[in-house]
Amino acid sequence: MTKTKPNRKVWLVSIMLGCLVLPGCGMNSANDGQHGEPGPGERSAEAVFTDFMDAIDDTVQHSGADWPNWDRQDTAGYFPPPCSVRARDDGRAYQTQIEGGPVSAPRAALEQMKAHLESKGYTIGNIFDNMGGNTTGIQLNARSPRGLLVQFTPSKETSFIKVVGECTLDPTAKKRTT
Repeated sequence: MTKTKPNRKVWLVSIMLGCLVLPGCGMNSANDGQHGEPGPGERSAEAVFTDFMDAIDDTVQHSGADWPNWDRQDTAGYFPPPCSVRARDDGRAYQTQIEGGPVSAPRAALEQMKAHLESKGYTIGNIFDNMGGNTTGIQLNARSPRGLLVQFTPSKETSFIKVVGECTLDPTAKKRTT
């Protein structure tokens, strides 16, 4: 009996074609196999920045607090620190934290924000009910389907919103926004 060696080219082509049709395989794994969507890190810095700013604005609008220092039209001065897509620190992710006014009912504001973000497809992560004596109280952490992080911390004294955008490999993100 003679053994035949498998044709390596046929084997490689079979694997590549399989990845094109199977959800969760290859570049589309971060977007649940939605073909035609850019994979991790592949979106432009402009698209990632727009989503980042939209997430801040949306959180502000649904927070129940006043945010006197937030201006959606002010896009200057954002410089994203490194993040990782395929290798350590190969990408950039826009991020900021803004401070706002008080809310009269922090728990209710948090529950309202949770319901709003869930309706947009966010995954709710940790909810911290008591963050200790030197902090503002409760905090909600949520991730968008593309990986953007929203932290919402309502309080009777001062509220906070922190947003960390999706990581992008676009070299344009290495420049400060103007």
